[in-house]
Amino acid sequence: MDTEPQSTASSPDRRLFVLGGLAALTVVALLIGFLRSGGGGDSTPLPPGAIPIDVWAPYWTIADADAVAATRLDDVREVSPFWFGARGATSIVVDENASSEATDAFMEIAHDSDAKLVPSIRDEMPAGGMAAVLANPASRTTHVQTITDFADQLDADGIDLDYEQFAFADGRETWATTSPNWVAFIEELADELHADGRTLTVSIPPVYDETQTGDRGYWVYDHGAIAEFVDAIRIMAYDYSVAEPGPIAPTAWVQQSVDGVSKAVPEEYHSKLVLGVPAYGSNWVVATNGTCPTTAEGKTTVTAANVEQLAALRGGTPTYDPSIGEWTFTYELPVTDATLSCVQSRVVRWVDSEGAAARAKIGRDAGWGGAALWALGYEDDDVWSSLVTATQS
Repeated sequence: MDTEPQSTASSPDRRLFVLGGLAALTVVALLIGFLRSGGGGDSTPLPPGAIPIDVWAPYWTIADADAVAATRLDDVREVSPFWFGARGATSIVVDENASSEATDAFMEIAHDSDAKLVPSIRDEMPAGGMAAVLANPASRTTHVQTITDFADQLDADGIDLDYEQFAFADGRETWATTSPNWVAFIEELADELHADGRTLTVSIPPVYDETQTGDRGYWVYDHGAIAEFVDAIRIMAYDYSVAEPGPIAPTAWVQQSVDGVSKAVPEEYHSKLVLGVPAYGSNWVVATNGTCPTTAEGKTTVTAANVEQLAALRGGTPTYDPSIGEWTFTYELPVTDATLSCVQSRVVRWVDSEGAAARAKIGRDAGWGGAALWALGYEDDDVWSSLVTATQS
């Protein structure tokens, strides 16, 4: 989920909260100022055939999300605050860029809602770091205890793991070794969380149908093996184009991902599968004329909530591409400072409200058990109402 605004990701003045063991985990509860007194999840039961909505809430959107979360979260099964990271077997941290004031306020809103609190923990270790933790039974158990202590201190309803380094940093040559250690870790962690009355969700990239692609996808996570132990598997069916300009989540690829995961996971566990749905896009530089100042932006994130305003500001003409189910426009952006100037040619691609609904429907039609929005604060009223209709009507 690499859609954090670049300007915040590179901030040099950052707060650091390192959580090592139970004592430091207590600090998290004080920092957040939040101990849940109830389990949440008291919303009206869904109609037959409907599927619930989960949402991630990243720290960089919650200033915007606060304005809508109080009403949105009553339609949500699980909300996952997205500002915690694992940096060692005994270390869980609050992101240095996250405002304590904003996170406190959001957690209060979450507390007052019907949604279950299921914080996300990202793998923020260097390449190979988490794989090494899981390879050693002692450090693996220590990490399990760190996570269960973390959940206890937050009085969370569950935990969501977003351990993406295996897929995107460690290298495929490590997967055969990492995969069984990951499964053992998931089984152990699930047992501990379930013993405390909590749930375990994992957020992972998909596997694909080999006959279509010749590539099994991100099989390091062994989707089929972990399905027995977890309560939910969120499939991140977005970020199709990261390094180069391209689609966000082309519908054919989303369908391929759903088909591939459905084959990898035994049918008895399909109700645990949750399809990740984007409400964002990317703004890419595709050409440059002149010499740009160092302040010139590269790739940035747009959202369903702000992209139309950007198009109007830059004179872009949005067009729909039915082959991928996404919108796009182009524009020229002059960038100058006291000494340098350039003109960037930029292209914007995004998923709108109808696109989000169409992707959620793919999962629902496959018999999956939910849809997860990336991310709360990216959506507008049209996206939300379309998503609710697609999942619950």
